[in-house]
Amino acid sequence: MPKQQVRVTFQPSGRTIVVLPHTTALEVAAQAGLTIQTPCGGSGTCGKCRVQFTSGACEPTASDGEQLSDDEIAAGWRLACQTSICEDCVIHVPESSLFASQHQILTETTGEKGEIAPAVRKVYVELSPPTLQDDAADLFRLEEKLGAVKASLSVIRDVSRVLREGDFCGTAVIADHHLIGFEKGDTSERCYGAAFDVGTTTVVGSLLDLRNGDERAIASAMNPQVNFGDDVLSRIEFTSKSSANLHQLRQAILGTISQLIDEMCSKAGISREDIYELTFAGNTTMEHLLCGIDVAPLGQVPFTPAHARALALSAEELTIDVHSHAAAYVFPIIGGFVGGDTVACMLTTRIAPDDGATMLVDIGTNGEIVLACNGEIYAASTAAGPAFEGARISCGMRATSGAIDKIIVNDDLSCSVIGNVPAVGLCGSSMVDLCSHLLTAGIISTTGRLLPPDELPDDLPEPLRRRISVADDDQTQFLIVDDNPDRPVTLTQRDVRELQLACGAIRAGIRILLKQAGIESGDLSRVLLAGGFASFIRRSHAQRIGLLPGEIDRGRIRYVGNASLNGARWALLSTKARQRAEDYARRTRHVELSQDPDFQMQFADAMIFPDS
Repeated sequence: MPKQQVRVTFQPSGRTIVVLPHTTALEVAAQAGLTIQTPCGGSGTCGKCRVQFTSGACEPTASDGEQLSDDEIAAGWRLACQTSICEDCVIHVPESSLFASQHQILTETTGEKGEIAPAVRKVYVELSPPTLQDDAADLFRLEEKLGAVKASLSVIRDVSRVLREGDFCGTAVIADHHLIGFEKGDTSERCYGAAFDVGTTTVVGSLLDLRNGDERAIASAMNPQVNFGDDVLSRIEFTSKSSANLHQLRQAILGTISQLIDEMCSKAGISREDIYELTFAGNTTMEHLLCGIDVAPLGQVPFTPAHARALALSAEELTIDVHSHAAAYVFPIIGGFVGGDTVACMLTTRIAPDDGATMLVDIGTNGEIVLACNGEIYAASTAAGPAFEGARISCGMRATSGAIDKIIVNDDLSCSVIGNVPAVGLCGSSMVDLCSHLLTAGIISTTGRLLPPDELPDDLPEPLRRRISVADDDQTQFLIVDDNPDRPVTLTQRDVRELQLACGAIRAGIRILLKQAGIESGDLSRVLLAGGFASFIRRSHAQRIGLLPGEIDRGRIRYVGNASLNGARWALLSTKARQRAEDYARRTRHVELSQDPDFQMQFADAMIFPDS
C-alpha cells in the first residue's frame, strides 16, 4: 500500500517532489531533474554532492562528519548521497554540486576555463547619420562598429529602414559573422536560444539566455510519433510506404517542438522572435525525420544514414517559427543507429579513451552504449524497446502524476506514487525495483517465470503470497496496488518478458563492446548512466536484474542525467563544443551489433536473470 509521503522543495529552482521517507536526497534530486555530482559513485568519500537543508534536515551521518566542518553541519549542510529525507524539507543545491553546472559548461577539455561563446550575439550600436561629407553605405557604417559581416538581401532592407526609423541607433544580431537581424532600440538583453533532446519516446526542450547561459524555462512532451510505432524500426517501416507518411511523421514532431517553444516562451515571458538559434540532438532516425530526410535506407543493410556531419540549417528550412533568420544546428551522427544524442552524451561527459576504461550507457527505447579504452572509442545501439519508458507494459506509463516510481518489498510491498495521488500505473524505475525484489524473494525465477501460487517458496511471507493469483487468461499476475478495484495495478508474465527483452538487449550490447575492446567488465573504471529513465533506477536493482553487469563495483556506477539535452545546451552556448562534437563523431568506431556472430547467443544468454 502507498505510504505517507514527504514534500521536498529544491532551491533555487523551486522544484517540488513528493517521495517516501528515507529516500536519499541524491535520488530525490534526480527525480526533480537535478543531476548532482558523485565522482565517488555515491559512497560519501568525495564530498562533491554537498547540499544545504534550509529546513527539515535529518541528523548528520558519519560521512557528513568526515567531509564537512562542524559549522557547515550546524548550518544544515549534508552529503546528498548519504542523507535520507525524514520530513518535509527545503534543500538548496549550490551550482558547484550540479553535474551540468555552468562552470563545467565553460571548462574546456584541457581543464582551462573558457568563456560562453555562442554563435549568436547582439550588439547595440549608435551611428552618426550620413551626410554629404560622410556618405558611406549603411552596411559600411555598421561594419565600423561590428567588424566585417555578411548579410542577406532581406536583412539589408531591414537595416536601412530600421536605422532611419530609430535615429540611426539599433541592435545588430550576429551569428557567425552573419548579420541576421537589425532591431530598433536596445534589445541586447533579449537574446535566447532553445536546445532540444528529440527522443524516440519523449522530447525535452530547454530555453537558454545566450548572454550568460542561464536556463529560463524547460518543457517536455511525449513524442507524438509513438502513434505510428513505438520504436525506430516501426517508424522506418511506416515512412517507407509513402512520402506522405514521412511528411506525416515530420509534421508530428514539428508540432510538438512548436508546442514546447510556446510553453517555454510563456514561462519566460518572451516572444518567439527573441529566439535566434536552435540545437537538436536525437538518434539517427529522429534527426532524419526532423529534417524530412528519407529513412528507408536505415532499415536496409548496411543501414546507411544520409549524412554524418552536423547540419547547419536555418529554422526557416525546418519550418520552425522563431526569429525569421534564426539558425538551427543538428548534431553529427556516428552511424546508422548511433546518432547525435550519443554524441551529445559524449560531449557532456567528456568521455576520453585514455582516461581509464569508461562505459557510457544511455538507457531508453534505443539503448546506446559507448566504450572508451586503450586509445579507442567504440559505440553501438541496441533496440531495447520502450519497456523502460512504461510502454508495452500492461499497467505501464510515463513518470507522471499517478505513476508508481519506487517500490520496496520486505514482508509486504510499499510504494511511492508521483503526485501523492492514487496509483494508476507503473513507470520504468518501479518496474526495475519490483522485478529485482521479486527475484530475490523467489517469486520470479531466473528464467523470468512469474511463479503461480502452488509453486511459491514455503517461507514466502503471507502478505506477499496473497498478492499472487492466476488471471482469466491463465497467466500469473502480481497485485501491486488496488486503489481502484476496477483497474488494479498489476505485474503480469508478459510484463516480465518485456523487461527481459529490454535488459537482454542492453546487456548483450555491453558484452559485445567489451569483447571488441578485449577487456572484461571488471576492468571498467567508470560506468556512466545517461537518460531520463537511468536517473531514477537503483544501481543495485539494475545489477540484480542483469541490466548492468554484476561484476562492476557499485561505486563505479554514476548517474549523468539527461546528458543528451545537456550536450544540446552546450552546443547552443559554445561553438567550441560543436567542434568537439564533430571530433567525437568522426573518431568513434561504430559497431553494428547485428553483424557480430556472437550477438544472438549473447542476447539469449543475457535474457536470463542473474542468480543473485
